[in-house]
Amino acid sequence: MDEREVFLAVVEAQGFSAAAKRLNSTPAAVSRRIKALEQRLGVRLLQRTTRKVRLTQQGEVYYREVSRILGQLNNVEQELSESINHPKGDLRIVAPMSFGQHRLAPMVNEFASKYPGLRISLMLEDRETDIVTEGYDLAIRIAYPNDSSLVGRAIAPIPRYICASPEYLQKRGIPNTPADLTNHECLHYNLISEREEWSFPGSENLIVKGKFCSNNGEVLLQAAIDGLGIVFLPQFIVDPALADGKLTRILEGLEQPPLTLYALYPSRKHVPAKTRLFIDFIIEKLS
Repeated sequence: MDEREVFLAVVEAQGFSAAAKRLNSTPAAVSRRIKALEQRLGVRLLQRTTRKVRLTQQGEVYYREVSRILGQLNNVEQELSESINHPKGDLRIVAPMSFGQHRLAPMVNEFASKYPGLRISLMLEDRETDIVTEGYDLAIRIAYPNDSSLVGRAIAPIPRYICASPEYLQKRGIPNTPADLTNHECLHYNLISEREEWSFPGSENLIVKGKFCSNNGEVLLQAAIDGLGIVFLPQFIVDPALADGKLTRILEGLEQPPLTLYALYPSRKHVPAKTRLFIDFIIEKLS
C-alpha cells in the first residue's frame, strides 16, 4: 500500500489503530510505513502521544497537498473505471437494526441483483457509527447527524405511532390526552438517554415513566404485545402487530411530526457512482 495513502488514513482516522482497522492492516505495519515516509522526506510529519497523533507544521502542508492530489487522481481513476450502469467494487453500508431488518434488507438484496459487479456489506447496529473512521461508504439513520463533516440527504419520512395491546387498554383504560400517559406504563427506548420525552404538537414535552426499557425497538414491540405498557415506535416496526390486532393505536393525530430517514456520507466533492446509485434507488423504493 502506498505510504501516502497510509499517512492520509492515519490523519483522517486520528490514530494508528483506527487507521490499521480501516486499511485491514496492523498498527505496527502502519507505524512502519509512516516512519519510512518520514525518513524518505527527511521531516517529521506527526507528533505521537499516548492517546492520538497530531500533525506537525510540515505535516499539515504535506497532508493538504497530498490529499488534494490523491483526491484528484482517485476521481480520474474512478471515472475511468466506473460506469454509471456497471459500478464495481465494495459498497459498505451501516443502518439501524430494526429498519435494516424490516425495510432495508429487501431493497439491498434487489440492488445487489441489479448491480452484480458490486460487493455489498450491510451492517446493522443502533449506535452512531463513525463511518469515516470505520470505512463505510454511507450510513442510513433516522436522524440528522451531529457530525458536521457528513453530508445528509433526506430519503423519506418515518411516522411514529403510540400503541398498546387491547389487553393492556382493557385493564388500564385508554388515554384520551397526552397528559393521561403519566398514569400509564410507558415503555422506554433508552439507547439515547436514561429518560424519554414524548413530544406532542402544541404542548410541552412529556417525560414518560415505566418499569421496562430497552435499547431495541423489537424488544419494546414484544413487550407492548405482551401487555407491559404503551410504546411510541416507528410505523415500520408496529405495522404488522396493528394489522393482526395485537396492538391498537391510541392518541391518533396527536403524535409529533414524522422523523426523517437520511442517507449520510463523507463530505467530498466527488461522490462515488455506487453511492449515488444506491441512495437514488432507495429513495425511489420508499417514495
